[in-house]
Amino acid sequence: MRPISYTTIQRPEFIADVGYVANQPAQLPTEGGNLPRDRYLFGLLVTVRGRATMPASGGPTALLADGPYQLIDRLIVEGYHNPRAQNERFVDLRGADLVRLTRLYAGVTFEELPASWSFSGSATNDFMWSFLVPFVPLGVSPFEQLNYLLDAPNYNPLKLTIQWADAASMFNSYTNAPTLSAFGSASGSPVASVVGLFALAGAHRFAGRSMGKVWRFFQDVSGSPMTTSATNVRLQDLPKGHYLRSIILKTGTVATTVSAGNTAFATLADLLTNIRIFRGLNTPVQYVQRPQQLRDLFRLNHFITPPTGLAPIDFAGDGVLSEAFSARNLVAGPSGSTDFYLSADVSGAANQVLTLIYEEIRQLPVFAQVRR
Repeated sequence: MRPISYTTIQRPEFIADVGYVANQPAQLPTEGGNLPRDRYLFGLLVTVRGRATMPASGGPTALLADGPYQLIDRLIVEGYHNPRAQNERFVDLRGADLVRLTRLYAGVTFEELPASWSFSGSATNDFMWSFLVPFVPLGVSPFEQLNYLLDAPNYNPLKLTIQWADAASMFNSYTNAPTLSAFGSASGSPVASVVGLFALAGAHRFAGRSMGKVWRFFQDVSGSPMTTSATNVRLQDLPKGHYLRSIILKTGTVATTVSAGNTAFATLADLLTNIRIFRGLNTPVQYVQRPQQLRDLFRLNHFITPPTGLAPIDFAGDGVLSEAFSARNLVAGPSGSTDFYLSADVSGAANQVLTLIYEEIRQLPVFAQVRR
């Protein structure tokens, strides 16, 4: 039997801390803010640590739906790919959604503090939570993941940006804001510790291999489509031109007391029924009556039940990427572009929103073999 073509695809190595700056973007304090570009990457493990001290009076009484995870309003990984000669923003998700993504596909929750939050006057809460920023498809064989490692040496630059929010995105409304500081301290600031998960395969084990590329990003649907009760609502045109591995539908109400530019869910709830994905007019390729059925199907394949308000559609639920939905040929045809969209019945109410979280395969792996 031939030996495997790599040593490991998940060698952990601490990179740096990204410091908290309220409602501002922050990058790694490394050379030009770059991620390491000397090895291929499986992903990043990010751990957020800090302390929230309640005010003496007039403080919050509860966490919002995604609680402390909403302290990261967005996390972006992007760079210029030299062989393709283009800028690529291939990760653009909210912190809370990266936590959910990790839980859905890893099947476990990471260590988290505190076990319960105290909202009494002057109470201190040291908090810690972690999530994965994957660059490879999750829920598939490591031998398939090997073909989608991030080819970091081909990027210049390669940036990680954390767009921080503030306490208003974590807690329900208050008169006096909690104070955020360093973990275990009344001073300093929270940090996001970044650990790289590197792939090792020797100097030439990846030679002749052009890696596939996974993009993860989101779209929000708000306004009248989500606040007005109606049937058969065309909610969102879906991305075309590539392979669509999965879509996670996240529904609920957004908090109206957050700082300008931030988005945080106040509640999570099932708001859609008769959910259809159309390929062309009147041709549904997915149809379920209720989000609960999508959660049941996800559990069937991944052995974990998503919470209410989340409804994953995993086209490659069996763990075989070839089952991903091909939207490559929908951008052109005999009569032009083909419709590809999400439709559902909406139970409308104020401040409701739908977030669609996409996992899209935009480049397929390519192998070159030298004959001897």
